[in-house]
Amino acid sequence: MQLGLFERSPSGLFVPEEKTPRIVTSTHTMRPYQQAANDGVHVQLRDNRSTLIVAATGTGKTTIFSHITHNWPNRDYAKELSNRVLILGHRDELLQQARERLGRDTGEMVGLEQAEARAGLERIVVGSVQTMSQPGRLASWKKDTFGLVICDEAHHGPSPSYKRIFDHFETAKLLGVTATPDRADEKAMGQVFESVAYVYEIDDAIKDGYLCPIRVREIYLGELDLAGCRTTAGDLNQGDLDAAMVEAAVAHMVKSTIAESGDLKTLFFTTSVENATRSAELFNELKAGSARTVNGNTPIDERRQVLGGFERGDFQYLTNCGIATEGYDCPPVACIAQGRPTKSRSLHAQIVGRGLRPCPGKTDLLLLEFTGNSGKHQLASAVDILGGKYDDDEIEAAKKIIRERPGTRAGDALVEAHEAIEAKKRNEAARKLLLQARANYTKREYNPFDVMHMSATKEDRWSERFGGAVPSDAQLAYLSSRKVDVPQGLTKAKASVLIGNLKMREAKGLANYNQTKKLESYGIPAINLSYKKACDLMWEIQRANGKRPDQRIVDGILNREREAGEDG
Repeated sequence: MQLGLFERSPSGLFVPEEKTPRIVTSTHTMRPYQQAANDGVHVQLRDNRSTLIVAATGTGKTTIFSHITHNWPNRDYAKELSNRVLILGHRDELLQQARERLGRDTGEMVGLEQAEARAGLERIVVGSVQTMSQPGRLASWKKDTFGLVICDEAHHGPSPSYKRIFDHFETAKLLGVTATPDRADEKAMGQVFESVAYVYEIDDAIKDGYLCPIRVREIYLGELDLAGCRTTAGDLNQGDLDAAMVEAAVAHMVKSTIAESGDLKTLFFTTSVENATRSAELFNELKAGSARTVNGNTPIDERRQVLGGFERGDFQYLTNCGIATEGYDCPPVACIAQGRPTKSRSLHAQIVGRGLRPCPGKTDLLLLEFTGNSGKHQLASAVDILGGKYDDDEIEAAKKIIRERPGTRAGDALVEAHEAIEAKKRNEAARKLLLQARANYTKREYNPFDVMHMSATKEDRWSERFGGAVPSDAQLAYLSSRKVDVPQGLTKAKASVLIGNLKMREAKGLANYNQTKKLESYGIPAINLSYKKACDLMWEIQRANGKRPDQRIVDGILNREREAGEDG
């Protein structure tokens, strides 16, 4: 019996298309880190059932998984799997954006599983978690229907509804994508994802010019007292927070936002639906027609209309509660008013991420961080979300700089704090080196994270999150091929992040690991050096019979203008 495109078989189960080889090439140009993430996914899925991409909001996670979907399955490890792909999302906006983008990038029809909408035999299906996780709906799908399941906003992955879907499609590979792998309730992502394919965080993207710098203004609200708020699931208790957000505090936030934002398109985040509604009223009282509001109770059609009006510039301020936090893209947003105090780094990063996309005429993002009497609570700040590569002392020093110099860019404050503390450490290290000079050493051990200037603290956190599993054979083989020293205690998570860093450096034409290690042992800074200049310096060392070349030669190469096609 032949079925129509959107018909079910008599059993009620979907009948997969006959699987045929797909030799296709995406027409979308990938940025270097996106290509590195794509490659990292296939390295990890060859040895694991599941893996995770961590990429900052605004850096194109959809581009990465759209490319993978378009070419699935084009690797030997997946040749026995179905060619169908399921993309999961938990909000209407996420589903619609993913469906539109996948259809445009792949040129294929994209099915939809959401409420009454049912997919047919499309190779690519976008599905609502709330719908797909229903026992009856899930049972209508064969367990081997999909060869790949992609989980958007994967920090929700440990939730029971998601895990029910993952467990049902037991033969499928699993890819998670998220900007914020931290969970306030401390449920480890390692419960779902066995490995990390690639990490590209906010500070990386800002330094590379793909996201806007963040300019911070901390505004103290005398009316806001959070000292009595309890902590629930790692964040401020919602009921206590709502009670603390008194009318006077909301009014103060609105007035301050108008004063600081000028004519910038502004997203205003609140603690509750009531405060979102009230803040919009206050905006309009002080600046007629300047604000609208959306929340989870706003009908979908009305919500789309309001969001569309905001994007067109019909009004300046959009107040919201829980709507624009994930998956909302509006590049012209140039001011974020964070009126939802939180202890959660991931929630704060999601909120700030809504304003980080570059846009013509936009030089940076103005972030208004409202604080009050926080008591024992440590509220998340811009410095925290940029501070993945910095230790606690550097983060605290950066926060002090911002308090002393309002309007300072958060990234600049972190760099300044880092350089000051590093200078202090160098002085201390030099003193210790003189004391140790009498000792005789026959062997020097290298830590690759030190060589590549990567924070051990950050890598340890990744290791804890993914359970400390040992590196795979493929990871060890890759590190060996790049002549990377494998330190004692290296975990799969640390190896994954290290490999991602090495691939990024290769893509950008920077000095490789061996060059960096060798040159820095001669006191020549190489972490930001191009591969070509590193080669020239290595040749000069060889010409000098293994000694450090004359400083004039070193300076000549370091200060040389980049040649055509030379990165770094």
